[in-house]
Amino acid sequence: MVAACGQEDDQVLPGHDGVALRVQNQSNFTIESLEVEPGAGGYQVYENIAPGATSAYQPFDFIYSYAYLRAVIAGDTLTLQPIDYVGAEPYNSGAYTYLLQVNGESEPTSLSIEFRED
Repeated sequence: MVAACGQEDDQVLPGHDGVALRVQNQSNFTIESLEVEPGAGGYQVYENIAPGATSAYQPFDFIYSYAYLRAVIAGDTLTLQPIDYVGAEPYNSGAYTYLLQVNGESEPTSLSIEFRED
């Protein structure tokens, strides 16, 4: 079977023409709440992402390979704040994952992300 370009993306979030974004928790901490604002002027909140777990996809009109993140972990709030998106390439379609790392041994100290096309 041959699929036309873009059909696979439609299966991720049927009826959505933009980007599908999910978060994978690569840390040893449970993320109680994660606000993600990937530069698209909107945001989504992902909740209760266990260590090693991946959230469901959420719709965005477009995203960048990095984002503003505000996470609540073990009662602490951590923020990752981009300076700007000047020169960054916007992604207008497709499915992507932010690979989220929470740094710290026994307490969360900072956040970092990697970007992956699915």
